[in-house]
Amino acid sequence: MYKCVTLILSAGYSTRMRGADKLLENIDGMTQLYRIAKAAAENGDTYITLPFRDHPREAVLASMSITKIYLDDKNTGMGSSIAEGVKNIQSEDANVTGIIIIPADMPLIDYNAIQAFFTAHPKFPQSIIQAVDDNGPGHPVLFPRKYFKDLILLEKETGGRGIIKKSENTKVLKFRGSIATLDLDTPEDWETWRNGRAN
Repeated sequence: MYKCVTLILSAGYSTRMRGADKLLENIDGMTQLYRIAKAAAENGDTYITLPFRDHPREAVLASMSITKIYLDDKNTGMGSSIAEGVKNIQSEDANVTGIIIIPADMPLIDYNAIQAFFTAHPKFPQSIIQAVDDNGPGHPVLFPRKYFKDLILLEKETGGRGIIKKSENTKVLKFRGSIATLDLDTPEDWETWRNGRAN
């Protein structure tokens, strides 16, 4: 029996937003964080990293059945966030065989994109599965259980790219456009993207 869960990385501080929070930006009447968390939770068990308890982002998630993982102001880089998330998932549920990792700032990842990974995992249970779009590889990335120990060793800003590069067993899920690669880090990024949607 195979069991996937989703790990959303939302512990970063949006330092390039000049005081705003990119995860609380509005898309179609909901915040980006709520939107991506809802898409994940509707697919299955979901875990989410946060900088600390009672952070403003936590209020956005109040109505959702999601397991929150607090980094308590330790290093909140991607590597640290992944490591803490995987540790908590393993301690919560020893039956998990795959973790789908998604940075929270990706506005085009939706229910269907996440569902594709839940469908692919039983077909390739020992493989890393990575999203690829017209711009190249990106997220989500699914790591099977044999890589959990490597993920737990990640630190600071170091994500899972090195693990993927060393793997000889990586499959890809292909998406059109920029679903897997578009993230919005600055106010200008958000403005440009919104203007493009309006045209």
